[in-house]
Amino acid sequence: MPARFWAIADTHLSFGKPKDMARFGEKWAGHPHNLAAAWKANIQPDDFVLIAGDVSWAQSTNKILADLVWLSALPGRKVLLRGNHDHWWKDIFIVRKIVEPMGFYAIEGDSLALDGVVVCGAMGHIAPEDPYYVEDPKKDRYTRELKRLDKALQHAAAQRKPGQPVLLMMHYPPFTSEGKRTAYVDLISHYQPTLCLYGHLHRPSEWQVAQNGLYDGVHYRLVASDYLNMTPRLVWPASNA
Repeated sequence: MPARFWAIADTHLSFGKPKDMARFGEKWAGHPHNLAAAWKANIQPDDFVLIAGDVSWAQSTNKILADLVWLSALPGRKVLLRGNHDHWWKDIFIVRKIVEPMGFYAIEGDSLALDGVVVCGAMGHIAPEDPYYVEDPKKDRYTRELKRLDKALQHAAAQRKPGQPVLLMMHYPPFTSEGKRTAYVDLISHYQPTLCLYGHLHRPSEWQVAQNGLYDGVHYRLVASDYLNMTPRLVWPASNA
């Protein structure tokens, strides 16, 4: 049986420094309990779970450990990606030194071949044409993440074998908040991964606009945890992929 790949984003764990999530809405009340219950009900030890950013509220590497211990106790092999709230994630090499001994994978601007499937990823960012975009000339996260996405997709293409699926993880949606195309989408369309998985969106109004289907040859899936009711989604193999 081929490996199964599940996805979820925005787990927003806070065991190192507890945070009241209920203020973000009823779906967030006791969400670690609900997440763990759904996770255990669906995921087997040999499955992969792609966690597309905002893993934790932790601000530092010592604060993330409690959250990683909690995640490591859940079934499945986990692949981590950085989200905008993952302030503990400073450098991919340091992150890997922390998470790999605990059984996790971490990707950022590169890819991994996992049981016949290529997984690649980059966090992404809000594009300049988005109404929510704020200029940050000192860091220019938009350009940085565009380059990382290009590197990730190049890396995946270089090791992709004929007929092999490529699953792209992003945290930010590659479209604008109004559903318009961006340079991120241009790159994705050029490289043609099988799926693009993303999170970050937490309002029903955003969910209505979010791209959730086939666009320019690529299937897009919103996997924010509250959108999925704290239940990881099977993304590969899937009849509706």
